[in-house]
Amino acid sequence: MNKAYKYRLYPNKEQEVLFAKHFGHARHVYNWALATKKAHFEEHGKSLSRFELQKQMVVSKKTTKVWLAEVNSQTLLAALANLDVAFRNFCRKNAGYPRFKSKKDSCQSFQCPQNVFVDRAKGIITLPKIKGIKAKIHRSFEGSIKTCTISKTAAGHYYIAILVEDGKSLPETADIDPSSTIGIDVGLTNFLVLSDGRKEGNLRFLGKSLRNLRKRNRQLARCKKGSSNRTKKKLNVAKVHDQITKQRRFFHQNIANKIVNDIQVDTIAFENLNIKGMMKNKKLARHIADVSWASFVNIVQYKAAWAGKNIIFCSRFAPSSKACSCGEINSKLKLSERQWQCNACLVSHDRDILAANNIKAFALQNLDSQLATMR
Repeated sequence: MNKAYKYRLYPNKEQEVLFAKHFGHARHVYNWALATKKAHFEEHGKSLSRFELQKQMVVSKKTTKVWLAEVNSQTLLAALANLDVAFRNFCRKNAGYPRFKSKKDSCQSFQCPQNVFVDRAKGIITLPKIKGIKAKIHRSFEGSIKTCTISKTAAGHYYIAILVEDGKSLPETADIDPSSTIGIDVGLTNFLVLSDGRKEGNLRFLGKSLRNLRKRNRQLARCKKGSSNRTKKKLNVAKVHDQITKQRRFFHQNIANKIVNDIQVDTIAFENLNIKGMMKNKKLARHIADVSWASFVNIVQYKAAWAGKNIIFCSRFAPSSKACSCGEINSKLKLSERQWQCNACLVSHDRDILAANNIKAFALQNLDSQLATMR
């Protein structure tokens, strides 16, 4: 089983220069390979393989681009491998056409597939050609290191993500039982509501920092382009965004742990929301981006896989908040109505709790129909 561990790095000035070279050289090789691949396809009607690009890169490294030898060769090969993966995803229609990378991108990164050493006792990580990097190694890991990714955020912070193979296999998932299944309705008023009635409030991290963010953006707008003062103000804005991201991630991790570690729950049901379509609503787009539902669901999914629990989904077209348990559907229900009464059975409903229960029911129905089709 593969697990990733992320640590904060604290490089000195000399190491920062070496990091910058690795970021730039990896980006150059990626862009050069993309341009070469694109030109070759337009001229000959067929694509160049990763190994053909690798041969060309080795030749240019010894002749016209001798400066590529300043960085670890495995980093350059990893850049070619990343481009190969990007084209495979494009061909499978899982992503768009690969784009050129820019030094102005908010996040810069490179990979080191081999020869990475971690000394937790001393708090030091050693990479090829970059020795003795100070790191905050807050947790240990067991297993062999497969690869690591070094990144620099817009706020100027350095991180290393280490992918480790621990030799263990994922636990077998439990059988799906309605009594041990819980439905989750995500929202804006409450971050999520569970089918057993529990609610988690929306902490609105971006909303709370808007005043500070607007102030810093005004300061940035008044600075002259290209000035050192503008660079400082731009960094201040990035730090606010970085703080919001960390707060949100910490909140997501805590809630996901609560749900997955519940011993009474073996199956978790979500609604398959069209978040991209929902973001087109100009009045709600900022609030939807603030809660980051997709990120939360991804966290729950991998934690559930580690714990041997099931994740099931109901259709985005299911009337989760409008369907009463008696079968009546309130098609005229407005988004602003949080409580409503069924005209058929006169039962009063909390919109969010009803939605969570219906998500559970619809997801189980979808699963039954899929199993029936497979038989």
